[in-house]
Amino acid sequence: MRHLVLSFCLLSASAMAELANPADTYQELVSASGEIAFPADFQTQLIHLGTNAVMGEGGEVQNLNGIYTQKLALEAFNQTGEWPDGTVFFKDIKFAKAEKLNTGTVYHQQGSDIFFVMVKDTRGRFVSSPHWSDGWGWAMFDPEPKANVSPNSSFCKTCHAPRQHTDWLYIDQYPALIAPKHLVK
Repeated sequence: MRHLVLSFCLLSASAMAELANPADTYQELVSASGEIAFPADFQTQLIHLGTNAVMGEGGEVQNLNGIYTQKLALEAFNQTGEWPDGTVFFKDIKFAKAEKLNTGTVYHQQGSDIFFVMVKDTRGRFVSSPHWSDGWGWAMFDPEPKANVSPNSSFCKTCHAPRQHTDWLYIDQYPALIAPKHLVK
């Protein structure tokens, strides 16, 4: 029985580590044809870089956007200034609801609005796929994620265009990143 429990623990640990390592991304998250799967365990396997609030027209918080990546990718970026092949960025967009508390108005996350996933591709694996360009795979998932619903990478890159000079990422918004000075403008 002890061997069975030990085997189960080892298998569980290896399954959890798969998303954590950029080197495993293409075996675990990306199909042979370049389809990006939804990383269901993102909250336990990725680290939280930060959260941004998106304001609505009336000045209220509309969405809370949590950004996650792999610890090994973050460490590599902070050492080299480049994201390793297989780096995953995950954006979890939640609806927000206001509540007046003793401390003031607080916005709480509510249900999921939408999810975005980016996968770093330094080798140009899927040049004929509409979801891969400029060194990244781009995916968008509905609140009940089943498949990538983004029409193409251009759809996603529209929002990332202001950060094309920083490899399409808003690296200046996350304190855990030690961005090389030549990337931050």
